Amino acid sequence: MLTPQEVSARSFTKTMMGGYNMTMVDEFLDELTDDYTSLYKENASLKAKMKVLVEKVEEYRATEDSMRATLLTAQRMADSIIKEAEEKRDGILQQAEAAAREKLDGYRKEAEQYSKRLQQGQEEIRQSPEVGEAMLALKDFMFESVYTNQLAKGEEGKAQDMLRRLFEYYQKDPDRLPGDFQTIRMEEGVDRAVCDYIAGMTDPFAADRFKELFIPKGWTVL
Repeated sequence: MLTPQEVSARSFTKTMMGGYNMTMVDEFLDELTDDYTSLYKENASLKAKMKVLVEKVEEYRATEDSMRATLLTAQRMADSIIKEAEEKRDGILQQAEAAAREKLDGYRKEAEQYSKRLQQGQEEIRQSPEVGEAMLALKDFMFESVYTNQLAKGEEGKAQDMLRRLFEYYQKDPDRLPGDFQTIRMEEGVDRAVCDYIAGMTDPFAADRFKELFIPKGWTVL
């Protein structure tokens, strides 16, 4: 194939009439035409390949954008579910704590009255009809507002699933149990150690461990 330098340096002999040798010119043009044709075809092939590559890159970009949007949506949904569950839990706890405080205040006053009567020797210690009614009222309240409350029962399935998944996680990888429970693991088995560890968790701690282990963390897309 001719280089640009060879084309520029090519010279032709002249004929008797002062013109160039047509045979040499034709041969040079034929050679130049072949080289140009080859370059033209190669350039067309490269353009076709480049077009395919560009289309692939655009396809990959579109797929990446779709995956990123899906992950962000899943993250927002997970955060929303956790927030809603925490708000419901806090509301139930606040209601139960307020009711319990009210009942305890009543019992404290009743105890103070009994203490005064005992000191005065006015009557023996026993449960008065009023206290009995209060105990029954407390029992009814606990069943209605806590044990069988629809809000609490609605979260019961989620809580059971959370504890089940925590149990399965530590059962499959008991090395992640804290050091105190490794002794229990060696003496009484993995299941006993995992049960004791989860049973000692507070509700917020268990929820935080579940979130840390199974809920995707947020990230920033640059």
